[in-house]
Amino acid sequence: MLEPVLSSSNAVFSCFSGAPDCLDRLLTKPCDVLIVELEDSEAEGLDLLAQTRRMAPWISAMAIVENRAVPIAVKAIRAGACECLEKPLSAARLCEAVDGLLARTASLPRSHRALTQMEIQILQLILAGKTSQDIAVHLHRSKRTVDVHRKNIMRKVQASSLVDLIRRALSMGLTEEPGGDIVLETDGP
Repeated sequence: MLEPVLSSSNAVFSCFSGAPDCLDRLLTKPCDVLIVELEDSEAEGLDLLAQTRRMAPWISAMAIVENRAVPIAVKAIRAGACECLEKPLSAARLCEAVDGLLARTASLPRSHRALTQMEIQILQLILAGKTSQDIAVHLHRSKRTVDVHRKNIMRKVQASSLVDLIRRALSMGLTEEPGGDIVLETDGP
């Protein structure tokens, strides 16, 4: 049902068989509206909504639920859906909802949306423990350019410090959690 409805609004869309595929795509391609059908795998859909809200809060999400599934609709809104529609769904209602979510997303400055490829690359280097100077040398850029990218990354993921950036990157699945014990070096015994 989605393909004919969305193609008439000149929207580009992709379908995914599962949440992991969708999340992988969200890390590399821009997305303005996420539509999650909470029919077969409610837990996976709710988790997808929550992870999307953490990793890309600028994406407007919509959940589609069965008729009279009020508890599931409430869970979807709590997980991050901006809109929740019940089945059976008319094409007109779906178009109206998608148009509303696209308008909401369009009101955000472009700079508040997805990380660019360069920002993702710099974020990976930051998470690897590299300084701005190290990153600049590695990428053949000036330190000032790297610092601008760092500032943009911090704003886009809504991090207030380096520790917060690492925490958010972990929750967004942008890096693996380090294993083993944490060792702190000290000067004294």
